[in-house]
Amino acid sequence: MHGARSSAILASVTLEQLSLLAQIAGAVGVLGSLIFVGLQIRQNTQSQRVVAVESLMAAIAAINVPAMQSPALGTALAKVLTDWTAASHDERVIAHYFLFCFFKLHEQAWYQHKSRVLDDAQWIGWENLIRAYYHSPGIQQVWWPSRRHAFSAQFQAYLAATTPSQGIAPPSDLFGSKP
Repeated sequence: MHGARSSAILASVTLEQLSLLAQIAGAVGVLGSLIFVGLQIRQNTQSQRVVAVESLMAAIAAINVPAMQSPALGTALAKVLTDWTAASHDERVIAHYFLFCFFKLHEQAWYQHKSRVLDDAQWIGWENLIRAYYHSPGIQQVWWPSRRHAFSAQFQAYLAATTPSQGIAPPSDLFGSKP
C-alpha cells in the first residue's frame, strides 16, 4: 500500500510538472508570436510610410511635368504670386488650377506629417514651400480668400498661424523677370 501511494504521489508531481512546463512553453510561444507580430507591424508601418512618401512625390511630379512642358505656367505663377490682378485672364486661369492642386497636395503632406508618416526632416521642405506661396501677396489678397473653404478648417488654421518662409525665392526671381 505504501508503494502504491508513493507511485500515486510521483505520478501527481510529474503531471503537475508537465502541466507547468506546458504552460511555460505556451507562454513562450505566445511571447514569440507577439514579438513576430510586432516586428511585422513595424515593417508594415515602415513600408506604408515609404508608399505615402512615394505617392506624394508622384503627385508633385504630376503637377510639375505640365509646367515644364508649358513655360506659360511659370510666367503665370510669377505674376499671380506677386499681384493677382496684374496677370491676364488666361494667366489667372492657368495659375488657379495649378495652385488648387499645389495647395491640396500640401494639405495632404501636412496631414501625413501630423500622422507621423512624414518625419520632420521630410516635412521641412514641404512646409517652406507652402509658406512661401501662401504668404505671397497675390495669394493672400485674392486667391486664398476665395478658395480657402475648399480646404479643411485644420489646414486653414495651420496656414494662418505660419509666418512667411525665409529661404524660398519667388518664381519671378527664378525665371529672371519681374512681372
